[in-house]
Amino acid sequence: MSLSFNQLQPYRVWYEYLQTCLKDDNLKNKIDKNYYRDWHLNLINSKYKLKRKKKGEKKYRLVDYPFNIWIEQHKHLFEKKNDEIKIFNGKESSDTILVQIPKHFNVQRIQKEIGKVLEGRISTDTSKFSIQTKRPLQIMTLDHFRWSWEFKKEGKYTLEEVWDKVDKKQKIRQEKIKKRVEQYKRTGKGIKQRLVSGYGGTKEDRNKAILISRNIKKANRILENVCNGIFPGEYSDH
Repeated sequence: MSLSFNQLQPYRVWYEYLQTCLKDDNLKNKIDKNYYRDWHLNLINSKYKLKRKKKGEKKYRLVDYPFNIWIEQHKHLFEKKNDEIKIFNGKESSDTILVQIPKHFNVQRIQKEIGKVLEGRISTDTSKFSIQTKRPLQIMTLDHFRWSWEFKKEGKYTLEEVWDKVDKKQKIRQEKIKKRVEQYKRTGKGIKQRLVSGYGGTKEDRNKAILISRNIKKANRILENVCNGIFPGEYSDH
């Protein structure tokens, strides 16, 4: 089953957390490279030549390898396979196996013998790269955590300045989302969901340093989880 834009977003966030781990001298040594073997870590950690749109600039600029390019060759890692047994109708798909069962076999005999017949022919781990969380996944909030961690990691901003940097980055994203929402209204393509509120606006924002400090702690826990193949996992700061 092909994944929609919205369905891909949790994996986009996971990918970017993993990319952050790969760029950090401490975290990169904690990554379970065997678990992420099929993700091709060297590719994720590489640079990509992005063509510039404005005239008068250099033709390309180097950026972190983009998720939207990477996912084209890796979406099969997350797409759900055919998950039901049904009568063969003459059209065998690439993710199924045609099995002939004598009609006189009863259900008990089929259950007993089919595992032996299919041994080595089917996957034993169909949910290896599944999202692991006990709470609703808030994509934008998870992005805020990571941005806070990355800005602070640069070592040149106070916690209050980090808050301002994250807030500015969020507003830039909102403008991009706004255009996609407007596109959906005109053409039916783009983002259907309504815009979420900005980063500021709550009572807790009055103490920016506390908010950013908590975001950084949560991001650090998520990054540690990602190294171990868990996303997002438990990341409470309490």
